Amino acid sequence: MDVLEQALSPFEESAVQAIRNVNKTKTFPTDEGCNYIINLLCLFAVRNPQLRKSLNRSRELAIRVIEDLLVSDEKIWAHHLKKAQEAGYVAETSVSFEEYKRSIEEGEYQIEFTPESNLRIEFRTFGKILQILGQRIWSLLVAPSSGPDFICSDHPVALTWKSSGDGGKIGYGLKNTEVFFPLGPRTGFYGVYEESPGTVVNINPEQVALMNRLVAYNAERHVFSAKDTFFLWDGGEVIEVNCASNFCPQ
Repeated sequence: MDVLEQALSPFEESAVQAIRNVNKTKTFPTDEGCNYIINLLCLFAVRNPQLRKSLNRSRELAIRVIEDLLVSDEKIWAHHLKKAQEAGYVAETSVSFEEYKRSIEEGEYQIEFTPESNLRIEFRTFGKILQILGQRIWSLLVAPSSGPDFICSDHPVALTWKSSGDGGKIGYGLKNTEVFFPLGPRTGFYGVYEESPGTVVNINPEQVALMNRLVAYNAERHVFSAKDTFFLWDGGEVIEVNCASNFCPQ
């Protein structure tokens, strides 16, 4: 893990510098800066507890299906056990097919994934999502100088449907979706597939509140604000939320 963090450090420094430049100038980044920001956005998108749980649920389901197949026939079990032993994955065992079959059918086992295996899955996913994110049309949203500010969260990449009529499972490659990534109190990256609102878009307080709602709704546990209160859209109006409250958008 330390090796990974050391390898990512130069990239993260370049991404942070690109974000600082955007926050200072309120202008769309250079091609290089945009590339760093989208890569950082993608890193946040794949390395988070929500996606990890979802991926591991899928992996666990696949493993359980394979286990059920293995115990469906003793010949299948013996064949794959021999191959696993020859490859060095499984040691010699005195467990009989009947015992193995019973333990699988009664669910007498647990499946655990190591941090290393999660990292391999996440970085394979990273490459796929990065390619998809690169196909979006990106804009820089700039909040009013008088406020309110954008907020951030422990899962800052917000993906949502553009219109309330859409529903079902959502993904980064689906049309009619929008991605918002706050870069600072006054700036945020906004990506769509359809016509872009512009390269740099000065938005109003209501629109800031809408983006804040996306970020707050997408949070795992924590929302971060540069001030003691922040504004978000809730129930058809802009409301002020105290950072000390336990407010949860509906």
